[in-house]
Amino acid sequence: MRRAAALGLAAGAALFAAAPALAQPLTRAELEAALKARDQQIAALEQRVAALEAEHGAPAASATQTAQNPSPPAAGYASAGPVATASTAGGAPGGSAASAPGDEEQLQALSRGLVERGLQLLPQWSVEVSPSVAYSHTQIQGLVLVQTPEGIATVDDQRQRDDLVEGAFTARVGLPWRSQFQLIVPIDWRREDSALGDGTTVAHDGAGVGDVQLELSHQFLVEGAGWRPDLIGAVSARLPTGTDPYRTPIAAVATGLGTPQITGRLTALKTLDPLVFYSTLSYSANLPYKEQIGEVHIGDDIDWQLGGLLAVSPDTSLSFGFDQQFRFDTRVDGKAIPGGNGVAAVAQFGVDQVLSSRVLLDLTLGVGLTRDAPDYSFMVSIPIRLR
Repeated sequence: MRRAAALGLAAGAALFAAAPALAQPLTRAELEAALKARDQQIAALEQRVAALEAEHGAPAASATQTAQNPSPPAAGYASAGPVATASTAGGAPGGSAASAPGDEEQLQALSRGLVERGLQLLPQWSVEVSPSVAYSHTQIQGLVLVQTPEGIATVDDQRQRDDLVEGAFTARVGLPWRSQFQLIVPIDWRREDSALGDGTTVAHDGAGVGDVQLELSHQFLVEGAGWRPDLIGAVSARLPTGTDPYRTPIAAVATGLGTPQITGRLTALKTLDPLVFYSTLSYSANLPYKEQIGEVHIGDDIDWQLGGLLAVSPDTSLSFGFDQQFRFDTRVDGKAIPGGNGVAAVAQFGVDQVLSSRVLLDLTLGVGLTRDAPDYSFMVSIPIRLR
């Protein structure tokens, strides 16, 4: 109010000084004298405003500054310039100004995609469920030794096709002390087709619950300035709830390993905005168990992953990665089974799209790079944040 009064007095003084000019022409000297008198009156008003502001502890503002920077128009009057909306001013993407601060983080496809891939943990007591469906296809063609109807061994060309459809239900909950618990319940359907060069075909399929997996993760390091990355460690157990491959007529259509598996995993994550790079190293140990053929020890494996995620927008992110698994020999009574080891390498490409404040769509395509890897695979998952 005081600044407005000062401005009004200054304007009145200017009009008063210029009033003679409206009645009759003024000489140059008279104009200069009138301007000088106006400047003196403005200076006196500025000193008075400064004194009043100093009494009340508020910073002083000159009348000339007030004139150059007028106050914004009151409600009900249109502004001449554009007005920033909540989304352009840094609010939740795709949302309104009423969105809560925590909603912005939940809407980011990048962070949600990291959680889906096990590269980031949920906040404490947050709950997420993720139904998914994955399909993989493998086809191998080569020469095999077969028997004719007369019982004579001969060499023939064989084409073998393996298809796997796996539906899974994943549940995650964030725990205190930067930890997380995860449960995965898979349901598998497998089919094996073999076709010989003479036109003979044989097909087998099987379906059922796969091996249930439990995992406990903990974040040991939080990313900081310099070289320090996020560092997450995890221990998981795969329970033999699926079909035992040594107790089924066709091992290729079994839905489980037949033995418990313990896995230790270490993941490093580093952010170079808008990219996030990660590297994961894990070791899976399979416990030996007794079968009719003897003591079976399925080969342990080492898995190494390297990749990154790119934030295209708050609602969309792209991912790329390389996954290589080294599998050791499977042994029966301590003797290695021929062909029981191998190297499977897969190139992965994915996209994450936010569907709503709680729902994410994750699409992943895998392309096999070695003989032991599937030719290609495709997965669709829909992580849903419950709280």
